[in-house]
Amino acid sequence: MIVVITPPYPVADEELIVNRLFENGLHLLHLRKLNAERDVYERFIQKIEPRFRERIIVHDYFDLVESYGLKGVHLKSHQADAFGDRDRYSHVSVSCHSFEEIYGLPFTPDYVFLSPVFDSISKQGYKSAFSRDMLKKGLAKTSVPIIALGGVKAENIATCRKAGFRGVALLGYLWENLSETLSRFEKIFPDEALSIAGFDQSSGAGVTADIKTFECCRVYGLGVASAVTFQNQNEYLGTKWMTPDEIIRQCEVLFREFTPAFVKIGLIESFDSLTRVVDYLTSALPRVKIIWDPILKASAGFQFHNGESLEAIQEVLKKIYLLTPNRNELEILFGKDIEIQHIQDICRRLHTNILWKGGHNTEALASDRLITGETIHTFSVARGSHGKHGTGCVLSSAITSYLTLGYSLPEACRLGQHYVSGFIRSNDTNLGLHNRVHAEAIPADLYRIPLQYITDHKEGVSIPEQVEAVCKGGCRWVQLRVKDASREEFIRIGYAVKEICKRYGALFLVNDHVDIALELNADGVHLGKKDMNPLEARKILGYSKIIGGTCNTFDDVAERYRQQVDYIGLGPFRFTSTKKQLSPILGLEGYRQIMDACRQTGICLPVHAIGGIREDDIRPVLDTGVTGIALSSLLKNNDNIADKTKQVLSQLKLIQLKNG
Repeated sequence: MIVVITPPYPVADEELIVNRLFENGLHLLHLRKLNAERDVYERFIQKIEPRFRERIIVHDYFDLVESYGLKGVHLKSHQADAFGDRDRYSHVSVSCHSFEEIYGLPFTPDYVFLSPVFDSISKQGYKSAFSRDMLKKGLAKTSVPIIALGGVKAENIATCRKAGFRGVALLGYLWENLSETLSRFEKIFPDEALSIAGFDQSSGAGVTADIKTFECCRVYGLGVASAVTFQNQNEYLGTKWMTPDEIIRQCEVLFREFTPAFVKIGLIESFDSLTRVVDYLTSALPRVKIIWDPILKASAGFQFHNGESLEAIQEVLKKIYLLTPNRNELEILFGKDIEIQHIQDICRRLHTNILWKGGHNTEALASDRLITGETIHTFSVARGSHGKHGTGCVLSSAITSYLTLGYSLPEACRLGQHYVSGFIRSNDTNLGLHNRVHAEAIPADLYRIPLQYITDHKEGVSIPEQVEAVCKGGCRWVQLRVKDASREEFIRIGYAVKEICKRYGALFLVNDHVDIALELNADGVHLGKKDMNPLEARKILGYSKIIGGTCNTFDDVAERYRQQVDYIGLGPFRFTSTKKQLSPILGLEGYRQIMDACRQTGICLPVHAIGGIREDDIRPVLDTGVTGIALSSLLKNNDNIADKTKQVLSQLKLIQLKNG
């Protein structure tokens, strides 16, 4: 786990540098400014791209976590004693300077900084108080993940890993020469993850697919063969099994140089073999967490082993951190009674976690359920149009990757599902393609699309017909709003509208309904003031989707900005009959005041004026500083929707050109 801590005092272009670090694989940033006022923290956060803010941990002003959707908070050891909000934050970490401080913590944090492990780079004269023997003994005695801090640089990171640290925190080494910060970060050898799985000649599944996934997720992939299979993406002919001794021998050689924190196990000959391998792993790597993808039947139909009773295998399950079965595998392992409550009882009793994969279920969405002894999380994505060989392997190895990088189990499962969704959509064959995971961005420059069409009912002209007409007239942004329709009707219309938008290269957004946007795999969703919090919608849809928000005041805009929306729908300009619950009318002066306030506070977002806009309003509305307009009645009520759209769009582009 690689953690970066900001310089204690502001430095030139540090926000720009941090954004580049995030783009190049940084997953955890600690924001720490010595004796800084709250506005210093807030200005820093505002300059970080919204898609990266969920990776930031703050050392002060903890209310910023909720305001900006940050990852969590970091405490000094003395603060932990009086900290009563552990359950309020998804991440809490602590700084300690001795193992005695760690042993005395009143709760188990996500990880602990232990410092200084080496002589400090950023603090002259701050010497390490730890010998290698002291570190080795102390790390062996604690189950809390420990991050090495102080004097950490490229040359001693391998030493930290071999000593048993869960990760390293970089400060002075990265920031002592700003021109080299990014290059130094990129040269750091990534954390490793291990796959124990079968060898598949097609590389669609098994150990080779796992290693592809690891490295696309920016984790170094290690592989141990549990079998050689005779297969391709369409048929399975047989297996040559490795014995447990042969599997263990491969691991022994690896563990002379590597100490992976997470190990994924896939295809394995029997539960006896699984037990022997798991026992070895937990002995050789006492803090290892094992993810088992219980492959009991190949996608081509080949049956491996029939399973045993839960009583016979429960001892080995107690040593496994996460199982990732589908419905059929759950039935083989635990019998036909696989109600959620029954599975949760098993998790509670065995102290394990189960991700019930939803790809084989009959629901409209592909929904995976993470079941722990305490909670149940559901993650959903739109179903792919074409199946893939090896999706179970890819999912479990993606989850293993994200856990290795420092994400929590629910976050890792959510991100793993998004990874597999992209893998499934990569092409229309049975073999998926792996694309290196980059920070996802919205699929269009919203500043350059001045016209958004919002659908509405019109007698004699269906919504798909309206969309066909506006797209024919040049509109390239459609928001699907369907009033008083059942969910089934909304989705039926949505599929038709999506196909039209796809044909014309237009953005397709859904109004209000995050679940429908997910099912339709729309380009995004627009949320009203009483709809889902955009931060929650972001967790469901991911950062590749557009999320817009309705605003009526500058305070609304500031709140939406903190909630990481991609654009604002600002209105209403005047009274409109297409909106049932109308906010106060803004008029031109209202727009000017809000846009002036945005400029003064440094809020930069695309803003579309909305609500009762007529044709002669377009120029004065754009002169207030808004990016574009959203229209409904002005277009749909015209006899020739396409021609009116073309006329309005031409006017908009001319005004934009003159306004620069």
